[in-house]
Amino acid sequence: MSRLLSFEAWLVVALAWSGTMAYLGYQNVPYVPLDMGGADPATEAALRAAMTRHFLTYGFLAAVPPLVLLGAIGLFRRGR
Repeated sequence: MSRLLSFEAWLVVALAWSGTMAYLGYQNVPYVPLDMGGADPATEAALRAAMTRHFLTYGFLAAVPPLVLLGAIGLFRRGR
């Protein structure tokens, strides 16, 4: 059972999770449609805000669950 909860197994799961979140983040990145003018300052500000929120959201989704899992594994192994 301890081999199942090893650091190497966690690393593989964490990399797979982070890779999946990176792929989904790339597929869903905000953009300005071609029929809208991109030179308008309000459009640029809205796009910048959407990109910031997008990157923070997907960064959080990519980093936090593996860290929570690592902490849970550490607590479980310490209790044994």
